[in-house]
Order: sequence, then C-alpha cells, then structure tokens
Amino acid sequence: MQTTGWFFFTCIHSCRPTVSADNYYSHRFTRYIVVRNKPVHNHSGKARIKDIAERANVSPGTVDRVIHDRGEVSKKTREKVLRIIRELDFQPDVVASTLASKKSFRIAVLMPRADRSSRFWESPATGMDDALNEIGHFGVRMDHYWFDYFDRSEFVRQARQVLQNKPDGVIVAPVFSEEAGDFAGKTIQHSIPLVFINACIAQQPHLAFVGQDAQRSGMVAAKLMYFGLGDKPVLIVNFIHKKGNQAHILEREEGFRKQYISNNKKADTILHSLQIDTASQTLVNNILGETLKDRPDIQGIFVTNSRVHRVAAFLEKVNRQDIRLIGYDVTKENKVFLARDTIDFLIGQQPWEQGYKSVMALFNHLVLKKEPKKTQHLPIDIITRENIEDYHNNK
Repeated sequence: MQTTGWFFFTCIHSCRPTVSADNYYSHRFTRYIVVRNKPVHNHSGKARIKDIAERANVSPGTVDRVIHDRGEVSKKTREKVLRIIRELDFQPDVVASTLASKKSFRIAVLMPRADRSSRFWESPATGMDDALNEIGHFGVRMDHYWFDYFDRSEFVRQARQVLQNKPDGVIVAPVFSEEAGDFAGKTIQHSIPLVFINACIAQQPHLAFVGQDAQRSGMVAAKLMYFGLGDKPVLIVNFIHKKGNQAHILEREEGFRKQYISNNKKADTILHSLQIDTASQTLVNNILGETLKDRPDIQGIFVTNSRVHRVAAFLEKVNRQDIRLIGYDVTKENKVFLARDTIDFLIGQQPWEQGYKSVMALFNHLVLKKEPKKTQHLPIDIITRENIEDYHNNK
C-alpha cells in the first residue's frame, strides 16, 4: 500500500488508540492505517463508516443513523449516503455494531427435563450453556421452559408461556409432534425464528434443525441386528405416550423395518412392536415379562430411544442376556449395561453438539445476521463396550 504524509501506524485488535467521537466506528474491531490522522483503506480493502462519511461530507454518526434507520436525517442526505454505500459495497461490522448498541437477545428453550428415567437431556442443556458462555457478552440470554417427557399437557402450558414472553428466538424439542406443530405455527405468526433440536417437523416452517436423520439411524440399528441374528424374531420397543405422536421415534422404527425388509421380504412376520408409556421399572418389567411369555422366540430387542437401560435391567433380572439389545445414547445408566454386555450396541446422537449448535444457529441469525444451514444432521455413532472409553461426544 502506498501512503503520503508524515507517518503511519498499524493497529490490530488488541491495540487501543485514543478514539474520538468522529472516528469511533473506524477503530472498533478492524485493522487500519492512519496518514496525517486520516485513515485510508484498511488491509482487507473493505469500506468503513469513516470512508462513507468523508465521501458524503457528513459525520460518522449520521452514516450510522442511516444504516440503522434511526434518528433524524434529511431525505437528501439519506439518499446521498445510501448511494455511496451501494457504490462502495459497504458491509456493516455486525459484531461491532451489536456490542456498541448493547442490545439484548432472549432465546427460549422448550425441551424435556432430565430425570432418573433418562438423563439424555442433560447433555444438550450442557451444550447450550457452553454456547451461551461463549456468546453471552453479545447480550444473548437464555430462558429454559422444562416439561416432563411423558406429559403432553405440561408441554402445552410451557409452550403457551414461551409465546406470552415473546422471546427473540426459540429452540424446541418436538417430543409431542402434534402440539409442537401447533406451537411452531404460532411462532411463525409472531415472527419468532425457531430451531428444532433432536427431532424435526419438516412440514412446519423453521430456521434450522439440529439432530440425526431418524430413519437412517434406525436403518443402522437394523443392520447391526441382522448381522447377528439373521431371520430370527425381533421386538421393537417404543417408549412413547401416544402412538403416532412422537414422530422421530416412529421414524426410527420405520427405518429399522425398511432395512430389514431389504434383507428379508417377509420381515413383517419376524418383527413385532411394543409401546410402553411408563418410566416405572416395575411396570416395564411386567409389560416385558408378559410379552416374552407370549413370544418366547424373541432373540433381539431394538429400543428406539435412550430408555434402553430399562429393558436391560429387565433382561438381567430374568437372566436373558442372550437376547441381543440395541438402543440409543451414551447416558450414565446405559453405560453400565453396555460395560456388562447386556446392551450390545448404542447409537450415539452427539447430544452436546445438538445443544451447542442449536444455540449457535440462532446466534448467527439474530446477532451476526447470517443464515444458518437449515438441516444440520449429526453423525450416527455406533458405540460398543470396546470403544466407549474413546467416545467423547457425550459431554
């Protein structure tokens, strides 16, 4: 770069020269050169507010008011500034503007609370907290609205509370598909961007989805099961409250069946489904006991969520560890049974990543004004007793 004049100096992020009201915007979060106290093009070649102000013969504050459409600026001056902005292809420094404005952004999180029956939701919550620690200084705040995994009415109450509080963005785990679909529709009406986590209601408008492809994960589980059992009978266990509501659970079953049928056209005769709508171990034992009594030929069980440890506890109780068992998620409870080989395989969903990326999707949209990738599928991890110690995604 060529310069004329008496002196120049270069300043990077950590350098803090004396900043006046007129040159404040050109000093924030940028690299610049000063010649006779007049800045010229920065190293990146991008135009700055200061450059626009000099060309328009107005103050940087006036340019700022035009960019953010606030304060009183004459029509003639506004048009002149906007024309120069277009000529210079000016791109505002969103980060600097956000910090300077001290604006706050409130994110509402609507998802199940972790409990003794399933600690899966601890990890997404931790991922969200870690993301917030990184971006909190941008004025981002987060409010949690917890609900019981089996309690549809509590979900509805909490969803209503979210809408009443009018957040800037929402993250929701659509455990109850019908009710979550209604809620998603209302967020659109209120112009609230929404991110689905762990499961997606594709037909509802949304900013992003972070989670696994549910059907493909079921297909992976089926392949593992079929390798070991071939055409022997298998039981598919869904821990859900209402058949047809928790869509992602049923998509896993659909993927499982689809993969089995590709191996055996008569797979429907060896695959059996069981719905369990309780987290009580005693009731689970009774239901599974009656099922195996009626179908003693069952050689494999596929559990479509993280409550696979409930089935594992039953199998140990009745001494049926010979049954191949596959389920989801590296929770503390599941790790115990995986270590004892009662659970043969776990499908990992990277729950910490789900929480972290869902927050960052809204951060990019609300603060950085960047549109996140709409579908963010996470890898389908296969976890065994042999590789559990090297699996670091269950943070």
